[in-house]
Amino acid sequence: MAQEVAAAETVIFVDASLDQAPGQILLRELSAASLKPGLVTHHLGAAELLGVAQDLYGRQPRSACLMTIGAGSLELGEGFSARVEQALPEAQRALEDSVQRLLDL
Repeated sequence: MAQEVAAAETVIFVDASLDQAPGQILLRELSAASLKPGLVTHHLGAAELLGVAQDLYGRQPRSACLMTIGAGSLELGEGFSARVEQALPEAQRALEDSVQRLLDL
């Protein structure tokens, strides 16, 4: 995935988070971070992936952001919790607004 990230002008990462209230949506700009010693690449965060793109390919996107949605639980199941389900339309609007702003740059 680092190769695709390095080739992109802009990236938007979307991820679930256990550090937020279920259904809470956060969107923030992201910058590259260095790999922590002993970190296995399967467990990279978005910021570390930007850093790997820079280290391996000599470039990274000009802009990157991360949208996280509070999951409440990451246990296997047949769908989202009610709070997450209720937050999805807002998350979709925020994602669409972000894409539009990035296209307008």
